[in-house]
Amino acid sequence: MRLSHEAKVGMFFIISIALFVLMLEVGNRWNFLDKKSNYTTYLSAATGLKQGDSVKLSGVDVGTITGISVADSKVKVDFEVKPGTHIKTDSVAGIRMTNMLGGQFLGISFGTAGTADLPAGSTVKSIDSAGIDALMDNVGALTRDARQMIAELNRNQNEVMGRITAMLDENRGSVKQSLNGLASITSKIDRGDGSLAMLLNDKTLYSNATALTGSLRDVSAKLERGEGTIGKLLQEEDVYREALAAVKGMNDSMKNFTEIAQRINKGEGTAGKLVNDPALYVEMKETVANLKEITRKINEGEGTVGKLVNDDKLYRDALSTLKKTEKAMEGLQDTGPISVIGSVIGTLF
Repeated sequence: MRLSHEAKVGMFFIISIALFVLMLEVGNRWNFLDKKSNYTTYLSAATGLKQGDSVKLSGVDVGTITGISVADSKVKVDFEVKPGTHIKTDSVAGIRMTNMLGGQFLGISFGTAGTADLPAGSTVKSIDSAGIDALMDNVGALTRDARQMIAELNRNQNEVMGRITAMLDENRGSVKQSLNGLASITSKIDRGDGSLAMLLNDKTLYSNATALTGSLRDVSAKLERGEGTIGKLLQEEDVYREALAAVKGMNDSMKNFTEIAQRINKGEGTAGKLVNDPALYVEMKETVANLKEITRKINEGEGTVGKLVNDDKLYRDALSTLKKTEKAMEGLQDTGPISVIGSVIGTLF
């Protein structure tokens, strides 16, 4: 079957468009016109990393991995980056995870600003990163630790519960007694027996408390309005100023007292000499000693005062004289002056 001219033109047009799209896709993937820069890095492990994976500079896609091979005890990773990509001499390469499902890429850090760029074909420093294997190992270790911790908790729980059970068994009677006592107390409280029950059940107490609250509210309101002595003390500024003046006066008095105390300490004035002069102490000590000696002599009957205090002969003589005088006075009424004088002299002598 022969194709018409229009069909041939249509097929040629469709094939041309397909080839054009294919060339665009291949050109975009391979970038024949762009001269990329090749670098190498060495890793301790490349688990999950494969040729064609992305190379990202601080998260930005800048190239792809071109080859992975084993070099001695390291894994050699060759990669290429787009023109204009600045990899510094202190940039570091390492395996990074795209997500928790396991996608990985080769990540490169920016490096220090102002540091020179690393020439193409050079080796980029590497750092060991936690890959999926290390992550799974950590998860496994964490799981084992968690399992061990749960086992320890179960064992401790069983031990604690066993001790509690044994303690309850040993003190079953005491616990039952205590519970019965609590039940008795609560029942008494419910019936209103005892002081505590009366406090809890007496409505009068509640009424009194409510009345007290109302009274306190009224008192606080009066205080706020400035009524009464305390209200005036709290609200009026004159009282505050007077109190402040009184406090200042007290401060002045304290200053004067302090000054007097300082003068006394310095030995100034009569009080200062009395406090600080040792001569007064010596004289008082001697005076006390003399008084002690005098009282000793008086107690022992030495001297005139001692005889007056301790010898009762003077008392008897004085009493006898008074009696004689009384007898003499009785006979004065009937005698003359000369006779009186003679009688007195005769009576006394």
